[in-house]
Amino acid sequence: MEFYDYRFMEIARPIIEHKEYQQMKYIKHHDESVYEHSVKVAYSSYQIAYKNNLDWVSTIRGALLHDFFLYKFKKSLSPRIITDSIKHAITHPLIALENSKKYFDLNDKEKNIIKGHMFPFGLPKSKEAWIVSYSDKYIATMEYYSNFKKITKRKIHAFNAD
Repeated sequence: MEFYDYRFMEIARPIIEHKEYQQMKYIKHHDESVYEHSVKVAYSSYQIAYKNNLDWVSTIRGALLHDFFLYKFKKSLSPRIITDSIKHAITHPLIALENSKKYFDLNDKEKNIIKGHMFPFGLPKSKEAWIVSYSDKYIATMEYYSNFKKITKRKIHAFNAD
C-alpha cells in the first residue's frame, strides 16, 4: 500500500483490515480492484475534508465503505447495458450500506455518504458526502482513462506487429 498519513491510517485501518473488507481486493473495478479504488477515493476525500476543517473521520469511513457491495458488476455490450448500469448505480449504494451496517457502527453522515455517492441517483446531504461523490467520479474517470490507454496501446502494438 502506498504511503498514507497517520491520521488517515488510524481511522482507515479497522475497516481496511476487516476480513470482509479484504474481499474487495479480489473484485475488479474499472482498472483495478474495488479495494484499491475505495482507498484512493477515501484518501482523496479525506485530504479535501481535512484541509477544509470538515468531518474528515466520517469522510474517510463513508468513502471507504461507498462501494462495499461485494460482487462483480458484469458489464456486457448488449442492448441492456444502459438499463443494467442504471440499476447498478441505484442499487449498489444501498447494498454497500446494508453490508457496512452488518460489520461497522455508522453515524448518519457516514450512512448518507455511502447512500448518496452516486448522485444524481442518490442525494448527498452534507459537504462531506458531496466531496466523496465528486472524488469517486473523478477517480473512476481517471481509472477508465488509464484502462482505455492500456487497451489502445495493446491494439496499436498488435496492429503494428501485423
